[in-house]
Amino acid sequence: MATYNRAASGMGYTGYPARIFFEMTNYGKGTQTYIEKLTILDKWFSHLRAYLPVTLEKKLDEYNEKYSPALIKVDAKLTEAWDIYKPTFEGLDSFDPDEKMFQLFMRGIFIDLDEITANAKVIDKEKYTDEVEAG
Repeated sequence: MATYNRAASGMGYTGYPARIFFEMTNYGKGTQTYIEKLTILDKWFSHLRAYLPVTLEKKLDEYNEKYSPALIKVDAKLTEAWDIYKPTFEGLDSFDPDEKMFQLFMRGIFIDLDEITANAKVIDKEKYTDEVEAG
């Protein structure tokens, strides 16, 4: 984790953008179990859910129209993914149709979170028009 934190801060990310960057880049690394991947998606979602309303406080209409519905959709998908998950998915000898569906479902959640992150420009190092440059 320290390596990822240094990578995020070395790229200029701090606070929530650093946390979001960390979760995005951590997903699918190494030999993660499905439960670990699902937890990463949960954290990424949580960071976006906490950060975007604060960042877009002066653009609440944009948040309510563009991001809130997308986040609600992801929340429902994450809840469903937790319901679909079976511990038997973790075995190397299992890849039944349910596990395949679960994997595709998680892929959809990843894509949704990626789109929200990209549209919000959370890690693009862009300033929102209401933010004032320090200095």
